[in-house]
Amino acid sequence: MSPRRGRRRGPRWITEIPETRRFEPVGGAEGVEVKVTLEELEAIRLVDFLDLQQQEASLYVGVSRKALWNDLRSGRKKVASALICGLGIVIEGGSYLLREEGSESPPSPEERPPVEDQIRLLELEMIALEERLRLMRARMEALEGKVG
Repeated sequence: MSPRRGRRRGPRWITEIPETRRFEPVGGAEGVEVKVTLEELEAIRLVDFLDLQQQEASLYVGVSRKALWNDLRSGRKKVASALICGLGIVIEGGSYLLREEGSESPPSPEERPPVEDQIRLLELEMIALEERLRLMRARMEALEGKVG
């Protein structure tokens, strides 16, 4: 086994394990896929979907800004290559801790992020979802206007 460079990779806090963890392109080659870790997906979700600054996102994940940037860059590169090359995407693995109380092995009170941080993150997710719903309603109304 080759010696490791640098520090050992620590676990990252993630909010959830997504229900859908496999995406296949229509007409693409079956079995050819990229693997995105759950930490990479969480970095993408926080920065690209919830529009957090990297510094703030790194606090939620529990790592340095540089470590979050590495996860974000790696995840973006994998997603981009899948989209451009017509590859499938599989979300799995990694080194993470779940925020949810109902997880198989809930974290100890010392390991949990502060409640205020958890509330703030949920508020940001709700804002993002409300904006997405608003856009979907506007699109639906536009389509209904074309039919009626």
